[in-house]
Amino acid sequence: MPDGREVDQAELLGVAKDEDRARSLLRALRTLSTGPDPKLREMATGVLRGDLTAEQAFTDPEYTAALFSGADKIRRAGERRTDAEAREAGERFGEWQQARRTEDEREDQGEGRGASPSGTDPRRASGEQPAGPWRHSGSGGLGGSRPTGGFGHR
Repeated sequence: MPDGREVDQAELLGVAKDEDRARSLLRALRTLSTGPDPKLREMATGVLRGDLTAEQAFTDPEYTAALFSGADKIRRAGERRTDAEAREAGERFGEWQQARRTEDEREDQGEGRGASPSGTDPRRASGEQPAGPWRHSGSGGLGGSRPTGGFGHR
């Protein structure tokens, strides 16, 4: 954040309910704050700076519409991919989950985000794209297998 202030996990516990979810929410907000959607960037940046509470952001009609729009795009992309693409994405997702667990362990030991000499995310320092199961997935979207319920056709 430009002024150096960023909320921490503890400030997100009211909406996240536990430390793991608060950590995930903080990561998601960081990702959204640099993403392509201007409304989601605005929302995430506001929450990260402390200008907006998570509760306010998640109940604002414009922000929730932007969130649901993004989720709908992901759902549609998942429906269009082939079984082979779904298996490949599932494998990448498993690798990503393992890398995330390793990163969490480093953060728990005090070697995480704050340990970078430049104060930047070390994954981005080398110019890499954000890590995640969707890397190299083309139009296939997120990893994992196709949903069998919940988000499928009704």
